Amino acid sequence: MSNTGFILPYQSSSLQGDYGVKKLAPGDCPLVDIVALHGLNGHYELSWTHEKSNILWLRDLLPKAIPRARILTYGYDGNTHGRPQLSYQTIYDLSETFIAKLVMFRKATRTLKRPIIFIAHSLGGIILKSVCMHPVEHNSYN
Repeated sequence: MSNTGFILPYQSSSLQGDYGVKKLAPGDCPLVDIVALHGLNGHYELSWTHEKSNILWLRDLLPKAIPRARILTYGYDGNTHGRPQLSYQTIYDLSETFIAKLVMFRKATRTLKRPIIFIAHSLGGIILKSVCMHPVEHNSYN
């Protein structure tokens, strides 16, 4: 970490395991992917987990309601305060990384043509909007 408190691009973070596409439920012969993006200062699991019951509704409830959906969540560095390491990425950077990681995951699982339903909260919605606003840049990910 630099002396400013920011993670530099070449440095690692203990939270890096919390970033990227995570499969929460495989689905029963899935016809659709549901991808959740947390919000500002959020977490790929904790943002969707009820504090008292510890129920992660994306994993514990949604698959029962939509059994033919594969449930994914995406973690990214959206920290703006309260930690010694703050995000240095722009919205555009976050959207570029998100679409690249999602496409890589779907290529690896041979599911590029499967429809996607997005669930996005706060900053996650802004990241998703940025992906939609810059389709030319993201064309290589089709």
